[in-house]
Order: sequence, then structure tokens, then C-alpha cells
Amino acid sequence: MSEEIHESRAETHLKKIRAAEIEEVKPWFKPGMRVLEIGGGSGFQASLMSSFGCEVYSIDIENRPDPPKLYFSVKSYDGVHIPFKDHYFDLVFSSNVLEHVRKLSPLFLEMKRVLKPSGMAIHILPTPAWRFWTSLSHYIYLPIYLIGRFSRQPDLQKQGNGSQLLKRQSIPTLIKKALWEGPHGEYPSAFSELYYFSQRRWISVFEENQFEIMHHSSNGLFYTGYSIFKNLSFKTRQKMSCLFGASCHIFITRDRSIPDN
Repeated sequence: MSEEIHESRAETHLKKIRAAEIEEVKPWFKPGMRVLEIGGGSGFQASLMSSFGCEVYSIDIENRPDPPKLYFSVKSYDGVHIPFKDHYFDLVFSSNVLEHVRKLSPLFLEMKRVLKPSGMAIHILPTPAWRFWTSLSHYIYLPIYLIGRFSRQPDLQKQGNGSQLLKRQSIPTLIKKALWEGPHGEYPSAFSELYYFSQRRWISVFEENQFEIMHHSSNGLFYTGYSIFKNLSFKTRQKMSCLFGASCHIFITRDRSIPDN
């Protein structure tokens, strides 16, 4: 079995997770809404939002890795200045994006600029549970990866758009990666992300940037950053999330500086 086929299976697993997350927020999307997705990647989630009858635009940073397949048109931008006019959108959406933004305040200002006064922003963000179990799964993933490499069998792939764990790197770098997984987002370490991904910290980020939280929930699913448990049913993932914690927060927000009518 070729590595390309294996990677396609990992991508299918991730697509199922992302589709389930979109289903969780589907009630907030109304036909005819003009929606902006930030961090569109392959455009997969944008294609789902478009199927709700929304007018969807998707953007992502320049010079990003090419996705294996493009599902929806994704426009490049500089990561800060959203290339649309003022008050153009009813809804801004991001999924597992904000943790990768080094300076959030300029981007939040841009979101406010392009949102209509009645608009809202939906953000799906990782939890400390995701960080904890992903760090543990790293030690399960690594030996399976190495066995697969040396036996020329297809290896497990880490979820997301990043490169595979092992490349042509120096021995000290490989040893460091083997001993402890690095941070997922723009934070000092994986350990520090247990705080940075907490509900309290995300709430403080939104409040500091003048966003009111209209609704907060979880995605109700358990998964890690690796595709080790990709054969679990979604019913099992839901039950596991009750025991081990859900993998993502869902925040529905609005611009707090806009007075209610």
C-alpha cells in the first residue's frame, strides 16, 4: 500500500472530525448569510457552510502548504488585513486557527471592521484535554511511526497541515521531538498550552478584545492530534469526551462595542 493512499485515509479521518464540528454550529448559520472563513485550508469546511445556503468566502495566509485537495476557493491574504470592505459579513468563522496567530488584537480589529453591526463570530478552539491527550499519544505514535518507516509500511500521520514528525533533521532535533512534543500553536511549549487552551484564558482573550460571548459549549468529541484512534465511532467519541474531556471549545461571540437596539 503506497504512502499516498495512507495519507488519504488520514485526511478522510480529519475531514470527518471537521464535518462533525460544522454540524455542531450549523444552527447558527441561516440561508442567505454572507460568511467569512478565516484559515480556510483546503476549503472543506467552507464547502459545507456553502451547502447551508450561505454566501461563503474563505481566506488563508500566503505561502501556506498546498492541501492534497481543494474543496472550495480559498483566497490568500497577509494574515492580518482582511481583503473585504467594512460591514460586509453576517458571520466570521474560524476552526482551530486563533491558536496559530501570534498577534490576535489586529486580527480581531479586522473581524470587527468587516462584520455587520448585527454580525457574530464563531470560533472553534482546542481545549486543555486535547493538549493533554495529544501529548500522551505522541509516545504511542512515535514507535508505530518508526516501525512503519523501517519496515516500509505506511505510518500513522499526525492530523493537520503540518509536515510529518520525522524528516531529514539533525539527530539532536529528532531526539528532542521524541522526548517531548513541541507546542501546537504560537506558545512557549506544549505544557504551557494546558493553560493557553483553557476556557478561562480564551474568555479573557475575547473580553480583552471587546467581544461578548453569546454562547460557549464543547464540540462533544474526543480525539487527539494523531490518527491513532481513527476507527472509533462518533458515538464512542462522544462518550469518551464525557470521561476524558472534549477536544474543542465552541465560542459564539459578537462585538461588545455595538449597542443593542
